[in-house]
Amino acid sequence: MPLLAKQHITIPTKDLISWCYDGRAAFDQDKPIYIDAADPARTISATRAYKYIRQLVAGFRAAGLRKGDVVCVHSFNNLYYPVLVQGIVGAGGVFVGTNPSYTPYELGHALKTSQAKFVIAEPDILSAPKEAALKLGIPKERILLLAKPDDCKGHGHASWRTLLEHGAQEWERFDDEATAKNTPAFLMFSSGTTGLPKAAIQSHYNLIAQHTLVHENPRNPEPYHMRRVVCLPMFHTAIGPYTHVSTLRSGRESYIMKRFALREFLEHTKRFQMTSMIIVPPMVVAIVNAASSSPAQEKWVRACLSSVANVVAGAAPLDQEMQAKLQALLPATSVFTQLWAMTETTCVASYFYHPKADTTGSVGRFIPNLDVKLVDPDSGTHDHEVGPYDTRGELCIRGPTVISGYLNNPEANARDWDGDGFFHTGDIVYCDSKTKLWYVVDRKKELIKVRGFQVAPNEIEGVLLAHPDIKDAAVIGIVQGEAGELPRAYVVVEEGREVTEVEVRRWVGERLARYKQVEGGVRFVEGIPKT
Repeated sequence: MPLLAKQHITIPTKDLISWCYDGRAAFDQDKPIYIDAADPARTISATRAYKYIRQLVAGFRAAGLRKGDVVCVHSFNNLYYPVLVQGIVGAGGVFVGTNPSYTPYELGHALKTSQAKFVIAEPDILSAPKEAALKLGIPKERILLLAKPDDCKGHGHASWRTLLEHGAQEWERFDDEATAKNTPAFLMFSSGTTGLPKAAIQSHYNLIAQHTLVHENPRNPEPYHMRRVVCLPMFHTAIGPYTHVSTLRSGRESYIMKRFALREFLEHTKRFQMTSMIIVPPMVVAIVNAASSSPAQEKWVRACLSSVANVVAGAAPLDQEMQAKLQALLPATSVFTQLWAMTETTCVASYFYHPKADTTGSVGRFIPNLDVKLVDPDSGTHDHEVGPYDTRGELCIRGPTVISGYLNNPEANARDWDGDGFFHTGDIVYCDSKTKLWYVVDRKKELIKVRGFQVAPNEIEGVLLAHPDIKDAAVIGIVQGEAGELPRAYVVVEEGREVTEVEVRRWVGERLARYKQVEGGVRFVEGIPKT
Protein backbone atom coordinates (compact mmCIF):
# COMPACT_ATOMS: atom_id res chain seq x y z
CA MET A 1 0.00 0.00 0.00
CA PRO A 2 1.17 3.59 -0.55
CA LEU A 3 3.27 5.37 2.06
CA LEU A 4 1.29 8.55 2.63
CA ALA A 5 2.97 11.79 3.67
CA LYS A 6 3.14 12.21 7.45
CA GLN A 7 3.78 15.95 7.34
CA HIS A 8 1.66 18.40 5.37
CA ILE A 9 2.51 22.03 4.71
CA THR A 10 0.02 24.44 3.17
CA ILE A 11 1.07 25.50 -0.33
CA PRO A 12 0.26 29.11 -1.31
CA THR A 13 -1.96 29.48 -4.36
CA LYS A 14 -0.75 32.82 -5.68
CA ASP A 15 0.97 33.46 -8.97
CA LEU A 16 4.72 32.90 -8.81
CA ILE A 17 5.86 36.54 -8.96
CA SER A 18 3.38 37.78 -6.32
CA TRP A 19 4.41 34.96 -4.02
CA CYS A 20 8.10 35.85 -4.45
CA TYR A 21 7.21 39.49 -3.79
CA ASP A 22 5.50 38.47 -0.54
CA GLY A 23 8.90 37.39 0.80
CA ARG A 24 10.48 40.82 0.50
CA ALA A 25 10.19 41.65 4.22
CA ALA A 26 12.58 38.81 5.06
CA PHE A 27 15.69 40.45 3.60
CA ASP A 28 17.16 43.74 2.40
CA GLN A 29 15.64 44.32 -1.03
CA ASP A 30 18.55 46.50 -2.11
CA LYS A 31 21.31 43.99 -1.44
CA PRO A 32 22.66 42.09 -4.46
CA ILE A 33 21.07 38.68 -4.91
CA TYR A 34 22.33 37.92 -8.42
CA ILE A 35 26.06 38.52 -8.81
CA ASP A 36 28.33 37.95 -11.79
CA ALA A 37 31.00 35.72 -10.27
CA ALA A 38 33.59 36.80 -12.86
CA ASP A 39 32.79 40.51 -12.37
CA PRO A 40 31.16 40.95 -8.94
CA ALA A 41 30.57 44.65 -9.54
CA ARG A 42 27.75 43.54 -11.85
CA THR A 43 24.78 42.72 -9.64
CA ILE A 44 20.99 42.72 -9.49
CA SER A 45 19.07 43.35 -6.27
CA ALA A 46 15.50 42.27 -5.61
CA THR A 47 14.39 45.88 -6.04
CA ARG A 48 16.07 45.99 -9.41
CA ALA A 49 14.69 42.58 -10.37
CA TYR A 50 11.10 43.69 -9.77
CA LYS A 51 11.75 46.82 -11.84
CA TYR A 52 13.00 44.62 -14.69
CA ILE A 53 10.00 42.32 -14.31
CA ARG A 54 7.53 45.19 -14.67
CA GLN A 55 9.41 46.59 -17.67
CA LEU A 56 9.58 43.17 -19.31
CA VAL A 57 5.86 42.63 -18.73
CA ALA A 58 5.18 45.84 -20.66
CA GLY A 59 7.77 44.99 -23.31
CA PHE A 60 6.58 41.46 -23.99
CA ARG A 61 2.99 42.62 -24.23
CA ALA A 62 4.01 45.36 -26.65
CA ALA A 63 5.85 42.72 -28.70
CA GLY A 64 2.65 40.70 -29.01
CA LEU A 65 3.02 38.09 -26.28
CA ARG A 66 -0.32 36.67 -25.23
CA LYS A 67 -1.18 34.73 -22.13
CA GLY A 68 0.24 31.22 -22.38
CA ASP A 69 2.75 32.04 -25.14
CA VAL A 70 6.08 30.25 -24.80
CA VAL A 71 9.39 32.14 -24.86
CA CYS A 72 12.57 30.13 -25.46
CA VAL A 73 15.83 31.30 -23.86
CA HIS A 74 18.87 29.79 -25.58
CA SER A 75 21.88 30.81 -23.56
CA PHE A 76 24.65 29.86 -21.22
CA ASN A 77 24.24 31.13 -17.67
CA ASN A 78 23.97 34.90 -17.61
CA LEU A 79 23.36 37.55 -14.94
CA TYR A 80 20.14 38.56 -16.70
CA TYR A 81 18.85 35.05 -17.38
CA PRO A 82 16.77 34.85 -14.15
CA VAL A 83 15.08 38.24 -14.59
CA LEU A 84 14.23 37.33 -18.18
CA VAL A 85 12.53 34.18 -16.91
CA GLN A 86 10.69 36.14 -14.23
CA GLY A 87 9.59 38.74 -16.80
CA ILE A 88 8.30 36.03 -19.14
CA VAL A 89 6.24 34.46 -16.36
CA GLY A 90 5.08 37.85 -15.09
CA ALA A 91 3.77 38.75 -18.55
CA GLY A 92 1.63 35.62 -18.51
CA GLY A 93 4.05 33.70 -20.69
CA VAL A 94 5.80 30.38 -20.23
CA PHE A 95 9.58 29.99 -20.06
CA VAL A 96 11.42 27.20 -21.84
CA GLY A 97 15.20 26.90 -21.79
CA THR A 98 17.32 24.99 -24.27
CA ASN A 99 20.83 23.59 -24.10
CA PRO A 100 23.36 25.96 -25.74
CA SER A 101 25.02 22.95 -27.37
CA TYR A 102 21.86 21.95 -29.25
CA THR A 103 22.07 21.64 -33.02
CA PRO A 104 19.41 23.04 -35.38
CA TYR A 105 17.92 19.52 -35.51
CA GLU A 106 17.48 19.38 -31.73
CA LEU A 107 16.29 22.97 -31.49
CA GLY A 108 13.72 22.30 -34.17
CA HIS A 109 12.29 19.53 -32.00
CA ALA A 110 12.39 21.72 -28.88
CA LEU A 111 10.76 24.76 -30.47
CA LYS A 112 8.11 22.67 -32.21
CA THR A 113 7.32 20.62 -29.11
CA SER A 114 7.08 23.68 -26.85
CA GLN A 115 5.23 25.72 -29.51
CA ALA A 116 7.56 28.65 -28.82
CA LYS A 117 6.48 32.07 -30.08
CA PHE A 118 9.67 34.00 -29.18
CA VAL A 119 13.37 33.12 -29.01
CA ILE A 120 16.04 34.98 -27.02
CA ALA A 121 19.58 33.78 -27.72
CA GLU A 122 23.19 34.75 -27.16
CA PRO A 123 24.80 36.20 -30.31
CA ASP A 124 27.63 33.65 -30.30
CA ILE A 125 25.19 30.73 -30.48
CA LEU A 126 22.49 32.39 -32.57
CA SER A 127 22.84 30.39 -35.78
CA ALA A 128 21.20 27.15 -34.58
CA PRO A 129 18.11 28.68 -32.90
CA LYS A 130 17.71 31.18 -35.73
CA GLU A 131 17.73 28.43 -38.35
CA ALA A 132 15.24 26.35 -36.37
CA ALA A 133 12.98 29.31 -35.53
CA LEU A 134 12.73 30.62 -39.08
CA LYS A 135 11.92 27.12 -40.39
CA LEU A 136 9.03 26.99 -37.93
CA GLY A 137 7.73 30.39 -38.97
CA ILE A 138 8.76 32.40 -35.92
CA PRO A 139 9.05 35.99 -37.22
CA LYS A 140 12.49 37.58 -37.35
CA GLU A 141 11.41 40.40 -35.02
CA ARG A 142 10.56 37.82 -32.36
CA ILE A 143 14.14 36.57 -32.29
CA LEU A 144 16.03 38.75 -29.80
CA LEU A 145 19.61 38.71 -28.55
CA LEU A 146 20.70 38.31 -24.95
CA ALA A 147 23.32 41.04 -25.25
CA LYS A 148 23.80 44.80 -25.02
CA PRO A 149 22.59 46.77 -28.07
CA ASP A 150 26.17 47.52 -29.16
CA ASP A 151 26.98 43.80 -29.15
CA CYS A 152 24.01 43.05 -31.40
CA LYS A 153 25.29 45.01 -34.37
CA GLY A 154 25.83 42.89 -37.44
CA HIS A 155 23.57 40.08 -36.25
CA GLY A 156 20.35 41.41 -37.75
CA HIS A 157 18.36 41.16 -34.53
CA ALA A 158 17.52 43.55 -31.71
CA SER A 159 18.71 43.30 -28.12
CA TRP A 160 16.39 41.95 -25.42
CA ARG A 161 16.85 45.37 -23.82
CA THR A 162 14.47 46.85 -26.38
CA LEU A 163 11.76 45.17 -24.30
CA LEU A 164 12.61 47.59 -21.48
CA GLU A 165 11.61 50.63 -23.55
CA HIS A 166 7.82 50.38 -23.17
CA GLY A 167 7.29 51.67 -19.66
CA ALA A 168 6.21 49.33 -16.88
CA GLN A 169 3.12 47.24 -16.17
CA GLU A 170 2.04 45.00 -13.32
CA TRP A 171 2.47 41.26 -13.70
CA GLU A 172 -0.37 38.77 -14.11
CA ARG A 173 -1.85 38.11 -10.68
CA PHE A 174 -4.11 35.42 -9.25
CA ASP A 175 -4.73 33.66 -5.96
CA ASP A 176 -6.71 30.45 -6.30
CA GLU A 177 -5.65 26.82 -6.28
CA ALA A 178 -7.16 25.76 -9.59
CA THR A 179 -5.50 28.59 -11.51
CA ALA A 180 -2.15 28.03 -9.76
CA LYS A 181 -2.19 24.32 -10.59
CA ASN A 182 -3.33 24.74 -14.18
CA THR A 183 -1.20 27.71 -15.26
CA PRO A 184 2.18 26.69 -16.72
CA ALA A 185 5.19 28.76 -15.69
CA PHE A 186 8.12 26.69 -17.01
CA LEU A 187 8.50 23.99 -19.64
CA MET A 188 11.50 21.83 -18.82
CA PHE A 189 12.65 19.20 -21.27
CA SER A 190 12.92 15.67 -19.96
CA SER A 191 13.24 12.25 -21.53
CA GLY A 192 10.92 10.98 -18.80
CA THR A 193 11.05 7.21 -18.62
CA THR A 194 11.62 6.69 -22.34
CA GLY A 195 11.49 8.39 -25.71
CA LEU A 196 12.42 11.76 -27.17
CA PRO A 197 12.71 14.81 -24.90
CA LYS A 198 9.27 15.91 -23.74
CA ALA A 199 8.15 19.30 -22.42
CA ALA A 200 7.33 18.81 -18.73
CA ILE A 201 4.78 21.39 -17.58
CA GLN A 202 5.87 22.98 -14.30
CA SER A 203 3.01 25.10 -12.98
CA HIS A 204 3.10 28.11 -10.67
CA TYR A 205 1.84 25.76 -7.94
CA ASN A 206 4.57 23.16 -8.62
CA LEU A 207 7.35 25.74 -8.34
CA ILE A 208 5.97 27.37 -5.21
CA ALA A 209 5.53 23.93 -3.62
CA GLN A 210 9.11 22.98 -4.47
CA HIS A 211 10.58 25.95 -2.64
CA THR A 212 8.11 25.81 0.25
CA LEU A 213 8.65 22.12 1.01
CA VAL A 214 12.43 22.15 0.61
CA HIS A 215 13.41 25.58 1.96
CA GLU A 216 10.56 26.74 4.22
CA ASN A 217 9.75 23.59 6.18
CA PRO A 218 8.97 24.87 9.71
CA ARG A 219 10.29 21.63 11.25
CA ASN A 220 13.62 21.99 9.49
CA PRO A 221 14.71 25.65 9.38
CA GLU A 222 17.99 26.17 7.57
CA PRO A 223 20.60 27.04 10.23
CA TYR A 224 22.91 28.99 7.93
CA HIS A 225 22.57 31.68 5.28
CA MET A 226 22.74 30.02 1.88
CA ARG A 227 25.17 31.41 -0.69
CA ARG A 228 25.88 29.41 -3.84
CA VAL A 229 27.94 29.55 -6.98
CA VAL A 230 25.49 28.80 -9.78
CA CYS A 231 27.41 26.87 -12.42
CA LEU A 232 24.90 24.19 -13.38
CA PRO A 233 22.93 25.20 -16.50
CA MET A 234 19.95 27.46 -15.81
CA PHE A 235 17.83 25.71 -18.44
CA HIS A 236 17.95 22.56 -16.31
CA THR A 237 15.68 21.61 -13.42
CA ALA A 238 18.75 20.85 -11.29
CA ILE A 239 19.24 24.58 -10.70
CA GLY A 240 16.52 26.47 -12.61
CA PRO A 241 13.83 26.52 -9.88
CA TYR A 242 16.41 27.54 -7.28
CA THR A 243 17.93 30.34 -9.35
CA HIS A 244 14.79 31.71 -10.98
CA VAL A 245 12.49 31.32 -7.97
CA SER A 246 14.18 30.64 -4.62
CA THR A 247 16.80 33.37 -4.96
CA LEU A 248 14.17 36.05 -5.57
CA ARG A 249 11.88 34.70 -2.84
CA SER A 250 14.51 34.28 -0.12
CA GLY A 251 17.32 36.70 -0.91
CA ARG A 252 20.00 34.02 -1.07
CA GLU A 253 22.95 35.23 -3.08
CA SER A 254 23.55 33.42 -6.36
CA TYR A 255 27.00 33.98 -7.84
CA ILE A 256 26.55 33.18 -11.50
CA MET A 257 29.17 31.43 -13.64
CA LYS A 258 28.69 31.13 -17.38
CA ARG A 259 29.44 27.42 -17.08
CA PHE A 260 31.35 25.07 -14.83
CA ALA A 261 35.13 25.28 -14.88
CA LEU A 262 36.82 23.57 -11.94
CA ARG A 263 39.49 26.09 -10.96
CA GLU A 264 37.20 29.10 -11.31
CA PHE A 265 34.43 27.31 -9.40
CA LEU A 266 36.73 26.61 -6.46
CA GLU A 267 38.25 30.09 -6.56
CA HIS A 268 34.80 31.69 -6.46
CA THR A 269 33.77 29.37 -3.62
CA LYS A 270 36.74 30.61 -1.59
CA ARG A 271 36.59 34.29 -2.58
CA PHE A 272 32.89 34.74 -1.89
CA GLN A 273 32.77 32.35 1.10
CA MET A 274 30.10 30.05 -0.27
CA THR A 275 28.12 28.14 2.33
CA SER A 276 26.24 25.72 0.07
CA MET A 277 27.01 23.67 -3.02
CA ILE A 278 24.70 21.73 -5.30
CA ILE A 279 26.74 19.53 -7.60
CA VAL A 280 26.60 16.54 -9.92
CA PRO A 281 28.84 13.44 -9.81
CA PRO A 282 31.31 14.58 -12.53
CA MET A 283 31.98 17.71 -10.44
CA VAL A 284 32.64 15.56 -7.37
CA VAL A 285 35.12 13.46 -9.34
CA ALA A 286 36.86 16.58 -10.69
CA ILE A 287 37.25 18.11 -7.21
CA VAL A 288 38.52 14.86 -5.69
CA ASN A 289 40.97 14.28 -8.54
CA ALA A 290 42.30 17.83 -8.25
CA ALA A 291 42.94 17.36 -4.54
CA SER A 292 44.65 14.01 -5.04
CA SER A 293 47.11 15.30 -7.63
CA SER A 294 49.57 16.66 -5.03
CA PRO A 295 49.75 17.69 -1.35
CA ALA A 296 49.82 21.35 -2.39
CA GLN A 297 46.68 20.91 -4.49
CA GLU A 298 44.91 19.15 -1.65
CA LYS A 299 45.75 22.03 0.68
CA TRP A 300 44.42 24.52 -1.87
CA VAL A 301 41.18 22.59 -2.44
CA ARG A 302 40.60 22.35 1.31
CA ALA A 303 41.12 26.10 1.65
CA CYS A 304 38.63 26.75 -1.15
CA LEU A 305 36.00 24.62 0.59
CA SER A 306 36.62 25.96 4.10
CA SER A 307 33.41 28.03 4.27
CA VAL A 308 31.08 25.33 2.94
CA ALA A 309 28.46 24.09 5.42
CA ASN A 310 26.39 21.85 3.18
CA VAL A 311 26.88 19.97 -0.09
CA VAL A 312 24.22 18.03 -1.97
CA ALA A 313 24.71 15.89 -5.06
CA GLY A 314 22.10 14.72 -7.51
CA ALA A 315 21.25 14.08 -11.19
CA ALA A 316 22.96 10.66 -11.17
CA PRO A 317 24.07 8.09 -8.59
CA LEU A 318 27.33 8.70 -6.73
CA ASP A 319 29.20 5.79 -5.18
CA GLN A 320 29.93 5.83 -1.46
CA GLU A 321 33.70 5.88 -1.92
CA MET A 322 33.63 9.07 -3.98
CA GLN A 323 31.16 10.63 -1.54
CA ALA A 324 33.50 9.83 1.35
CA LYS A 325 36.51 11.30 -0.47
CA LEU A 326 34.81 14.65 -0.99
CA GLN A 327 33.44 14.60 2.56
CA ALA A 328 37.03 14.25 3.80
CA LEU A 329 38.01 17.47 2.00
CA LEU A 330 35.25 19.49 3.67
CA PRO A 331 35.35 21.15 7.10
CA ALA A 332 34.61 18.79 9.97
CA THR A 333 31.21 20.38 10.57
CA SER A 334 30.17 20.29 6.90
CA VAL A 335 27.64 17.76 5.62
CA PHE A 336 27.66 16.08 2.21
CA THR A 337 24.58 14.09 1.22
CA GLN A 338 22.77 12.90 -1.89
CA LEU A 339 19.25 13.68 -3.03
CA TRP A 340 16.78 12.32 -5.55
CA ALA A 341 15.12 14.64 -8.03
CA MET A 342 13.45 14.66 -11.41
CA THR A 343 12.20 17.26 -13.83
CA GLU A 344 8.76 15.72 -13.27
CA THR A 345 8.98 16.46 -9.53
CA THR A 346 10.09 20.06 -10.16
CA CYS A 347 13.53 19.15 -8.74
CA VAL A 348 14.00 17.78 -5.20
CA ALA A 349 11.74 14.99 -3.95
CA SER A 350 13.93 13.04 -1.51
CA TYR A 351 16.43 14.85 0.65
CA PHE A 352 18.40 15.15 3.89
CA TYR A 353 17.46 18.34 5.72
CA HIS A 354 20.57 20.00 7.13
CA PRO A 355 22.35 19.12 9.39
CA LYS A 356 21.45 15.45 8.96
CA ALA A 357 24.42 13.46 7.66
CA ASP A 358 24.76 10.20 5.74
CA THR A 359 27.59 7.94 4.65
CA THR A 360 25.54 5.08 3.19
CA GLY A 361 24.73 6.48 -0.26
CA SER A 362 21.08 7.08 0.61
CA VAL A 363 19.00 9.83 -1.00
CA GLY A 364 17.29 10.60 2.31
CA ARG A 365 13.57 10.75 2.96
CA PHE A 366 10.76 12.23 0.92
CA ILE A 367 9.85 15.85 1.53
CA PRO A 368 6.44 16.68 3.07
CA ASN A 369 3.18 16.35 1.12
CA LEU A 370 4.52 13.56 -1.13
CA ASP A 371 2.92 10.11 -1.24
CA VAL A 372 4.95 7.22 -2.63
CA LYS A 373 4.43 3.58 -3.53
CA LEU A 374 6.45 0.81 -5.15
CA VAL A 375 5.26 -1.41 -7.98
CA ASP A 376 6.75 -4.54 -9.49
CA PRO A 377 8.80 -3.28 -12.47
CA ASP A 378 8.37 -6.57 -14.29
CA SER A 379 4.60 -6.86 -13.92
CA GLY A 380 3.79 -4.73 -16.94
CA THR A 381 0.95 -3.05 -15.05
CA HIS A 382 0.51 0.05 -12.92
CA ASP A 383 -1.17 -1.67 -10.00
CA HIS A 384 1.02 -4.58 -8.86
CA GLU A 385 2.33 -3.02 -5.65
CA VAL A 386 5.23 -4.41 -3.63
CA GLY A 387 6.94 -3.53 -0.36
CA PRO A 388 6.97 -0.96 0.99
CA TYR A 389 10.09 -1.87 3.03
CA ASP A 390 13.23 -3.83 2.15
CA THR A 391 11.80 -4.64 -1.28
CA ARG A 392 12.96 -3.27 -4.60
CA GLY A 393 10.32 -1.71 -6.80
CA GLU A 394 9.65 1.06 -9.26
CA LEU A 395 9.15 4.33 -7.43
CA CYS A 396 5.79 6.02 -7.99
CA ILE A 397 5.15 9.45 -6.54
CA ARG A 398 2.23 11.84 -6.05
CA GLY A 399 2.04 15.33 -4.59
CA PRO A 400 2.11 19.10 -5.20
CA THR A 401 5.56 19.17 -6.80
CA VAL A 402 4.68 16.46 -9.34
CA ILE A 403 3.80 17.92 -12.73
CA SER A 404 0.40 17.30 -14.29
CA GLY A 405 1.94 15.92 -17.47
CA TYR A 406 3.86 16.61 -20.67
CA LEU A 407 2.74 19.24 -23.15
CA ASN A 408 0.63 17.76 -25.96
CA ASN A 409 1.78 14.21 -25.29
CA PRO A 410 -1.28 12.15 -24.27
CA GLU A 411 0.48 8.85 -25.00
CA ALA A 412 3.30 9.53 -22.52
CA ASN A 413 0.86 10.97 -19.99
CA ALA A 414 -1.31 7.83 -20.13
CA ARG A 415 1.75 5.60 -19.83
CA ASP A 416 3.51 7.39 -16.96
CA TRP A 417 0.59 8.36 -14.69
CA ASP A 418 -1.80 5.86 -13.16
CA GLY A 419 -5.45 6.23 -12.22
CA ASP A 420 -4.59 7.26 -8.66
CA GLY A 421 -2.45 10.16 -9.83
CA PHE A 422 0.93 8.55 -9.17
CA PHE A 423 3.77 9.31 -11.58
CA HIS A 424 5.77 6.18 -12.41
CA THR A 425 9.39 7.33 -12.34
CA GLY A 426 11.22 4.39 -13.89
CA ASP A 427 13.73 4.39 -11.00
CA ILE A 428 14.13 1.21 -8.96
CA VAL A 429 14.43 1.95 -5.25
CA TYR A 430 14.01 0.42 -1.83
CA CYS A 431 13.40 1.76 1.67
CA ASP A 432 15.32 0.38 4.65
CA SER A 433 12.82 -0.80 7.27
CA LYS A 434 15.05 0.20 10.19
CA THR A 435 16.27 3.64 9.15
CA LYS A 436 13.44 4.53 6.74
CA LEU A 437 16.10 5.84 4.37
CA TRP A 438 15.63 5.45 0.62
CA TYR A 439 18.15 4.11 -1.89
CA VAL A 440 18.17 4.23 -5.69
CA VAL A 441 19.54 0.92 -6.94
CA ASP A 442 18.66 0.67 -10.64
CA ARG A 443 16.43 2.10 -13.29
CA LYS A 444 13.73 0.66 -15.46
CA LYS A 445 13.68 3.58 -17.83
CA GLU A 446 15.62 3.37 -21.06
CA LEU A 447 17.95 6.28 -20.40
CA ILE A 448 21.70 6.78 -20.50
CA LYS A 449 23.20 9.15 -17.91
CA VAL A 450 26.09 11.06 -19.50
CA ARG A 451 27.86 13.52 -17.18
CA GLY A 452 24.56 14.17 -15.39
CA PHE A 453 22.49 14.62 -18.56
CA GLN A 454 19.75 12.23 -19.64
CA VAL A 455 20.15 10.73 -23.10
CA ALA A 456 17.34 8.74 -24.70
CA PRO A 457 18.75 5.87 -26.80
CA ASN A 458 15.92 6.09 -29.33
CA GLU A 459 16.74 9.73 -30.05
CA ILE A 460 20.19 8.66 -31.24
CA GLU A 461 18.70 5.62 -32.97
CA GLY A 462 16.33 7.88 -34.89
CA VAL A 463 19.24 9.95 -36.16
CA LEU A 464 21.15 6.81 -37.18
CA LEU A 465 18.16 5.36 -39.01
CA ALA A 466 17.86 8.57 -41.02
CA HIS A 467 21.22 7.75 -42.65
CA PRO A 468 20.50 6.39 -46.15
CA ASP A 469 22.99 3.52 -45.78
CA ILE A 470 21.97 2.33 -42.32
CA LYS A 471 19.33 -0.39 -42.21
CA ASP A 472 18.93 -0.79 -38.45
CA ALA A 473 20.51 0.50 -35.26
CA ALA A 474 20.41 0.16 -31.50
CA VAL A 475 22.05 2.28 -28.81
CA ILE A 476 22.96 1.27 -25.27
CA GLY A 477 24.89 2.88 -22.44
CA ILE A 478 28.24 1.50 -21.35
CA VAL A 479 29.86 2.39 -18.04
CA GLN A 480 33.07 4.28 -18.63
CA GLY A 481 35.03 6.25 -16.05
CA GLU A 482 34.16 9.75 -14.94
CA ALA A 483 31.45 10.26 -17.56
CA GLY A 484 29.35 7.57 -15.89
CA GLU A 485 27.86 6.11 -19.06
CA LEU A 486 28.52 6.73 -22.73
CA PRO A 487 26.30 5.87 -25.71
CA ARG A 488 27.44 2.98 -27.91
CA ALA A 489 25.81 2.35 -31.28
CA TYR A 490 25.23 -1.04 -32.89
CA VAL A 491 24.69 -0.52 -36.61
CA VAL A 492 23.40 -2.73 -39.44
CA VAL A 493 24.48 -1.45 -42.86
CA GLU A 494 22.27 -1.80 -45.94
CA GLU A 495 23.35 -4.68 -48.18
CA GLY A 496 25.90 -3.58 -50.76
CA ARG A 497 26.69 -0.30 -48.95
CA GLU A 498 29.71 0.76 -46.93
CA VAL A 499 29.70 2.95 -43.84
CA THR A 500 32.67 3.65 -41.57
CA GLU A 501 32.73 4.48 -37.87
CA VAL A 502 34.10 7.92 -38.74
CA GLU A 503 31.11 8.56 -40.99
CA VAL A 504 28.65 7.39 -38.33
CA ARG A 505 30.25 9.65 -35.72
CA ARG A 506 30.19 12.60 -38.11
CA TRP A 507 26.53 11.97 -39.00
CA VAL A 508 25.51 11.97 -35.33
CA GLY A 509 27.84 14.88 -34.53
CA GLU A 510 26.16 17.12 -37.07
CA ARG A 511 22.71 16.49 -35.59
CA LEU A 512 23.00 16.03 -31.84
CA ALA A 513 24.60 17.82 -28.91
CA ARG A 514 28.03 16.82 -27.71
CA TYR A 515 26.83 14.77 -24.75
CA LYS A 516 24.68 12.63 -27.09
CA GLN A 517 27.61 11.56 -29.26
CA VAL A 518 28.42 7.86 -29.62
CA GLU A 519 31.57 8.19 -27.52
CA GLY A 520 31.14 4.61 -26.38
CA GLY A 521 32.00 3.52 -29.91
CA VAL A 522 30.30 2.11 -32.99
CA ARG A 523 29.95 -1.61 -33.56
CA PHE A 524 28.85 -3.01 -36.94
CA VAL A 525 26.66 -6.10 -36.65
CA GLU A 526 24.63 -8.30 -39.00
CA GLY A 527 21.36 -7.85 -37.12
CA ILE A 528 19.72 -6.29 -34.06
CA PRO A 529 17.96 -8.78 -31.76
CA LYS A 530 14.26 -8.00 -31.42
CA THR A 531 11.99 -8.99 -28.54
